[in-house]
Amino acid sequence: MSRVSRIIIALMIPLALALAWAGGEYRKKEAITQQLSNISEEISDVVQVEENLFKGYLDDSPDNIVFLARAGTPSYGGLLNIAVAVDLEKKIQYVAILDSKDTHSYLEKVVNLGVLEEFTGRPIDDMPHVDAVSGATLTSSAIIRGVEQATQHIGVTQFAMPKAHPKEKPGTSEYLKISLICLFFLSAFIITRKWFKHKSRARSVLLILSVITLGFWLGAQFSIATVVTLLSGDWLQGMATWAALLCLVLSIAAYLITKKNLFCTYICPFGALQEGLSKITGCAPPPKTAWMTYITRVWVFMVLLAALYFQTPSDAMYEPFSKAFNFIGSGIIYSLTILIVVASLMFKRPWCSLFCPGRPLFFYLQFTRKIFGKKTPQQAFTMDPSNSLRTK
Repeated sequence: MSRVSRIIIALMIPLALALAWAGGEYRKKEAITQQLSNISEEISDVVQVEENLFKGYLDDSPDNIVFLARAGTPSYGGLLNIAVAVDLEKKIQYVAILDSKDTHSYLEKVVNLGVLEEFTGRPIDDMPHVDAVSGATLTSSAIIRGVEQATQHIGVTQFAMPKAHPKEKPGTSEYLKISLICLFFLSAFIITRKWFKHKSRARSVLLILSVITLGFWLGAQFSIATVVTLLSGDWLQGMATWAALLCLVLSIAAYLITKKNLFCTYICPFGALQEGLSKITGCAPPPKTAWMTYITRVWVFMVLLAALYFQTPSDAMYEPFSKAFNFIGSGIIYSLTILIVVASLMFKRPWCSLFCPGRPLFFYLQFTRKIFGKKTPQQAFTMDPSNSLRTK
């Protein structure tokens, strides 16, 4: 492949992703009124009154006015949009989730436990106290805050209610920042020090720490949904937790600085889990063919395009991380997790070698660096985490 062809490919990929995102933004703006109209068949003739405030009619009656308000609050995967419908008696008629970037399993758990129903029929000047759902704390807290903000907006603008002080938004834990930065710093220190004689042992220690901290404790492993969140700019509107996004940014930054894939080799908790299982049987990495590699790259690219256009990062996430560490996920993810666990006893890091979306991401960074960057000696650690301690 010529240099010109490589440059064209390197530029066409971000251009296609940008066009998909732009199309998704236009589609989302056009669908707001339609989304509000679909809250209930009893609501009709929805028109916008002002920003995030709409008016409609119940049962097609001009005397039965209902006010609808939208509110977006930071949640696990990004901004979560809630809509609330309030009648002239200040009672909440309907509560609905318009769109969310969170994993569907978390949303289903919150909805099935009746969090939305807690608000239905209640007056907006006497809101109930609703506790967050254990196991889906970030998602349920975002929904509760969204309902409170939407009802307050209606109360202030339509019923002259006093404006309450906003609650403090959740932030990123200092423990998370320190843990992630330390792991990346230690991995960079180990891999760049030629005099360090215990790289293999140090790597094992880092992987164990990663499983405990990033896997079970913080849940900071990034996924393809995290890549969508970064590319779409949803993080600019706030997130309830920056764990996965911070992990992704640090992984990219570490690769650009060290020219080595530190995350997959030294930090990835799911990779460490697979590698630990493979050590039980002493198995080798699975055989790879060129067509399998290209299929993974094309698949990840198509998933990114679809997720950016439809504005649904959670639908793009097919990795079994959440099920492996937090035991949350759909039946398909549960089956995939079992499959990968069993396969890890027969092959070393099967998910990392064949299916992980992180591989195409780092390959693209490597691909563009070779085109636009300065030529460097071929003395870099391999991109393959299953053979991470061998040099080219």
